[in-house]
Amino acid sequence: MLGISVYFKDYDEQYIKEAAAAGAKYVFTSLQIPEEDYSNLNVMLPRFLEVCREAGLQIVPDISPATFEKLGIDDGDYAALRRLGFKQLRLDYGFDDFELVRRLQQDFMIFLNASVVTPEYLSEARAAGVDFSEDKVALIYNFYPHTDTGMAWSDLLRRNRALKGEGLNTGVFVAGDVLKRFPMYEGLPTVEKHRGMNPYVAAVQLIHEAGVDNVFIGDSQASVQSLKYITEYQQKHVMCIPCQLLTEYEYLYNEEIGVRADQPEKLVRLLVARKPGVAVQHTLDRRRGSIVMQNRLAQRYSGEVYLIKKNLPFEARSNVIGFVSPEYVDLLDQIDAGVKVKFVGE
Repeated sequence: MLGISVYFKDYDEQYIKEAAAAGAKYVFTSLQIPEEDYSNLNVMLPRFLEVCREAGLQIVPDISPATFEKLGIDDGDYAALRRLGFKQLRLDYGFDDFELVRRLQQDFMIFLNASVVTPEYLSEARAAGVDFSEDKVALIYNFYPHTDTGMAWSDLLRRNRALKGEGLNTGVFVAGDVLKRFPMYEGLPTVEKHRGMNPYVAAVQLIHEAGVDNVFIGDSQASVQSLKYITEYQQKHVMCIPCQLLTEYEYLYNEEIGVRADQPEKLVRLLVARKPGVAVQHTLDRRRGSIVMQNRLAQRYSGEVYLIKKNLPFEARSNVIGFVSPEYVDLLDQIDAGVKVKFVGE
């Protein structure tokens, strides 16, 4: 599922409502970071809880011992957190206290820190009676505010495949594309290479290649359009491809188009009906991100539509009919027979 993050310093009720309408199901928030503004928390927190409840959003607060002081409740009074309205907790501290985890599972869905959970931890936790059923425990990786400190992609792949092999539900963070979070304003991704990447493109890669279940926007805000694209991919496995098509090919916009099961290496073959006699025009170099239609010189292949994944030379049989928008070109590497693509105009 999709999640957003809300920080009281950047609190925006309209964004919360729009995110829920776009398909978000979770709201991550931190009740421990030192840079956050908790001065008006006694007023803002009840309103925040009410807005999320009305929007059908599940709040996942990140907590530590500092949380109790900031909320003005007794240290370790988890029952008070329940009374405030929290039903999920992400344990940034105390996750290795198995008795505490077991006790909290009676009242909360527990999210553990996937960045530090190891096979040894899982073995010990299970032996101690921690319930790892899907409705009792899930995992969320850390995000990394400082440039160059995020996880390596290879490490995320290795770690997440191991966790999925244990039957666990995992979540990650991607950076926002509207409002970065204070105080660094450098994005809040889990994986370093996703720091400057469009959140939708990063989310598709994480879901497709790493097999993550939940994607959270780590920053204070992402575009509603990005949220909608992520939701459509998660729920329907339809990959929206923002692009520009020549006028005579605009009929291809907003159609859900299948992908051939037997894909070549350098291009994506779409299941668009062939049509004979396509005129020879716009025969340009086929650069990565080009959208091409085979013309009449291709004979019985006339009318086929391809997405170009690797730079290819000029070919008289191929009309270039459009281009994928530059920040979305990396989506082409994630297309396989299990998805449908949908061209959307920008």
